[in-house]
Amino acid sequence: MKQYPADRIRNIGLFAHGGAGKTSLTEACLFTSKTTTRLGKVEEGNTVTDYDPDEIKRHISVSAAVAPLEWKDTKINIIDAPGYADFIGEVRSALRVADAAVILMDASAGVEVGTEQAWRQAEERGLPRVLFINKMDRDNADFAAALASARAAFGNALAPIQFPIGAERTFRGVVDLLKEQAHTYQTNGSGAFDSSGIPDELADDKETYRQQLVEALADQDESLMMRYLEEEEISVEELKAALRAATISGRLVPILTGSSLKNKGVQL
Repeated sequence: MKQYPADRIRNIGLFAHGGAGKTSLTEACLFTSKTTTRLGKVEEGNTVTDYDPDEIKRHISVSAAVAPLEWKDTKINIIDAPGYADFIGEVRSALRVADAAVILMDASAGVEVGTEQAWRQAEERGLPRVLFINKMDRDNADFAAALASARAAFGNALAPIQFPIGAERTFRGVVDLLKEQAHTYQTNGSGAFDSSGIPDELADDKETYRQQLVEALADQDESLMMRYLEEEEISVEELKAALRAATISGRLVPILTGSSLKNKGVQL
């Protein structure tokens, strides 16, 4: 078994309201990292972390499960925690050992009771958080509405670093606001994508969300705030450094998006 130094090990907990896609995201991560050779599905009862007979029968997670993978010479232990309030003890156990929390939101539902509970408990433990707006392929998926719902519930210290290309059946990729690139995914679930410049029809969305990102970062960094107010150019490297520092300290929460079921946005 390969040995990893302590600084190359991460324990990442997935937390959300029930049905937001934590187990599907775990499956997509395992498949994308080539830890597994097929993309399991909750409905088919063949996922790695939902192995208990009750979990397979009911299509829900009952207990927290750990799924290790290797990504860029780092061992990541994904902790797939249950979403239903009946199993809150499992969630608290997962929070105790997690280095950071990925909180998932259903793009068609916005903030739900379980989302608020997961957020509050991660915040109480001082865990850095990432918000993943999932299920962009689902009917009624609305990134802007989900983001507004999150801001209403959790405040404005939320920084979108991606936004989706399309929604529902037309969801096909994501735009990286830091690199200013559009990533369009293949439809076979492989996670493979083609990168290009941002299409002209998405220019307005890019400006809107990038401004939100820069404003959120400027609110956490006085020097960036002064330069932003003076309309100075801020480099991508500076934005990344500010984003990393604010995320680690818990003062800011980056927002990513995708579809775990279709394996879109997962690698990013």
